[in-house]
Amino acid sequence: MVEVTLELRNVSVAVGSRVVLSSVNMKIGYRELHVLVGPNGSGKTSLLNAVVGIKPYEVVSGQVLLMGEDVTREPPNVKARKGLVLAHQLPPVVKGVVVGKFVEELARRFDVKKSYVDMLSEILEVGYLMDRYLFDKMSGGERKRLETFLTLLTRPRVALLDEPDSGVDIDSLNTISNALRAALNLGTSLLLVTHSLHMIKLLREYVNTIHVVYGGALLMSGLYDEVVPLVEKHGFSGLALRFSRGGFP
Repeated sequence: MVEVTLELRNVSVAVGSRVVLSSVNMKIGYRELHVLVGPNGSGKTSLLNAVVGIKPYEVVSGQVLLMGEDVTREPPNVKARKGLVLAHQLPPVVKGVVVGKFVEELARRFDVKKSYVDMLSEILEVGYLMDRYLFDKMSGGERKRLETFLTLLTRPRVALLDEPDSGVDIDSLNTISNALRAALNLGTSLLLVTHSLHMIKLLREYVNTIHVVYGGALLMSGLYDEVVPLVEKHGFSGLALRFSRGGFP
C-alpha cells in the first residue's frame, strides 16, 4: 500500500470573502508526482498558497493532512519544518541577502549534507549565482532554477511547485525537469502546477495523476494517457462542456 504523504479532504479555498475553489480531494503518495492543470484564474495558485498558509489565501473548509497529521491551521514556517514547502511562481527579490549565505543557513537549519547541496546545485546549474543577492538582476530561467534549488534544498516530504516552467527557455526547462526527477528518486513527493504540456511530457514516466481544475472545482483526475489526449483535443473549456453534458462516451 502506497504511503500517503499529502491528503486534501474536501478543501475549499477563499481569497478574502470570495470562495475560489470548492471541495478539492487529493491523495499524493510517497515519491509520487501529481500535476495540476487548468486555465488562468481557475484556482491552481490559490490552492497551493492556501495549502501552505500564504495569506490572503485560506482553507475555509476541509483538511490538509501531512503524513496523516492535520496541519490545516499551522503557519507556513511550521509546515515547512514538517516537510511541506512551496516554490513560488514569482519569487521576490531580497536585496542584501546573498544567495550563498542563505543557502548555508538553510542547509544548517534543515540539517542537509553538503554533498546533497552540491549535487542539487550542479543539476540546476546555480553555483555561479551564490555571490548575488537573492533573485536580484536574474533572468527568468535563473530565478526559476534558483527557486527550485532552494525549495528542494530542504529535502521536503512534499514540494508544491507553482509553474517552475513559466518564462524559461528549453535548456532551463530540461534542467528543472532533471532536478525534479532527482527529488522524486530521493523520496520527495511533488504537486506541480504547469501550463506546459511539454513539461508534463518531459516527466511522463514519473507522472502518477493529472488533475484538471476548471471553474473553481476539480473537474477530473486521471492517468497521463487518460487526461493529456483529452486536453489536447478539446481544451479545458471543451472538457468542461462535455462533463456538463454527462461526460465522455
